[in-house]
Amino acid sequence: MTHSALWLSQAQFFMSLAFMLLFLLLEIGLAWALAFFKLRALAGDERWIQAYRFWVRPFALAFVLTFASAVPVMAQFGSLWPVLMERIGNVASPLLGAAVLTVFVFKSSVVGAMLFGRRHVSERVHAALVVAVAVGVTVAVLLPIVLFSWMHTPAGAVFSDGQYVVTDWRAVFFNPSFPWYAGLLLALALATASLFMLGISSLRSLRRSLPDADRAVFGLAAGGAVLSLILLAVVAIMAGRALAEHEPARAAAATGYWQSGSQPSFAIVAVPDSQGEGDRWAWRWQGGGQFLARDAEGRYRGLDQFSGMAPPMGLTFWSLRIALFGTAILLLFAVVAWWRLRQRGGDPASLPVWLRKMLVAMGFGGWLVALAGFTHIVFGAYPYAVAGTVTLSEVLAEMPAPVLMAGSLALFIVYAFCMAGFFQLLWHGVRYGVVPVARRRGRA
Repeated sequence: MTHSALWLSQAQFFMSLAFMLLFLLLEIGLAWALAFFKLRALAGDERWIQAYRFWVRPFALAFVLTFASAVPVMAQFGSLWPVLMERIGNVASPLLGAAVLTVFVFKSSVVGAMLFGRRHVSERVHAALVVAVAVGVTVAVLLPIVLFSWMHTPAGAVFSDGQYVVTDWRAVFFNPSFPWYAGLLLALALATASLFMLGISSLRSLRRSLPDADRAVFGLAAGGAVLSLILLAVVAIMAGRALAEHEPARAAAATGYWQSGSQPSFAIVAVPDSQGEGDRWAWRWQGGGQFLARDAEGRYRGLDQFSGMAPPMGLTFWSLRIALFGTAILLLFAVVAWWRLRQRGGDPASLPVWLRKMLVAMGFGGWLVALAGFTHIVFGAYPYAVAGTVTLSEVLAEMPAPVLMAGSLALFIVYAFCMAGFFQLLWHGVRYGVVPVARRRGRA
């Protein structure tokens, strides 16, 4: 199998995973926002009923696209990497089976009742359904996260005769990476939804004066963006330090640490040389890499110890910095918007037009951070499918590169149409808001 076929397969699978991730983050974050709206409405504040009626529509769109995009991901899991299930089937099959069963049972019952049963149940029962949806969406995604994190830090299983055999399911579930990847996903979902609501609310404020319900959502989204971005940054930094011992090659590439030694440095920005064995220029923080893994001699492990088995340096290095710098910029403007909003009595119309336009541009900033961070984690694991044992090349399907290119192009076109449809329906909601639908009574 050629090197180009390997990268085409990985790029195609990454594209499908990334598309699903974008709407999954929006789905989880909006689910919890809707739960908050319903609980506040039960306390007697009618503004949150109006907010729920508007934001349940973007949630439904994200729900449908997440559900639909999971199909090509599952298909590619078997078609692009057919040997992988032979290696990890004892671990992956129960987890994926439980995830699929949970999604189908949960989304075919509770979500349907939430979206279409509001007129047939009391407000308390409907609020309970909305909270159940938020909890269920979160739980349903944790099972794939268990498998994803286990593939980065395989624990609770031994590799014997070409396949993993489970010895301790508790260790599989609570592998060293799981709390960190789960925490990153949930923090990123809250940040994505907060920025999304803030951006859409800002766009609506540029077109017309916002009613009380939309002003309340604007203030909630501004505060939520600040808190969730701070939480995301803290969890990301802690995760990077905690997982450096378990994923030493990715940690060395992320810090730009080339040669093993006793004084590790952290490259804030760097330009590698043409041979890819050092830096042409770098701005380094001396002593900033003391969280890196050590070898048997006590030296901090650099990229020189992973010759031929190191992740792509440039992609791993710069994707992390895009994610971190992007988070910092989003947090800066979110803090400015939140602070100025508090000073002006909570009215978005009092904010400068330039700031509201900036908030509109930030509406999908969570997606940018998510794509950069996901790129860092996925390609930082290269060349392994399961850390330290199973490589991507050994589980790759025998498929010609032109076929892979044609498949990738077809998927890209489908995803582009889905994205265009999502934006078109979203723009319709921004222009017209919630339009009541007249119901005819009697026979047609």
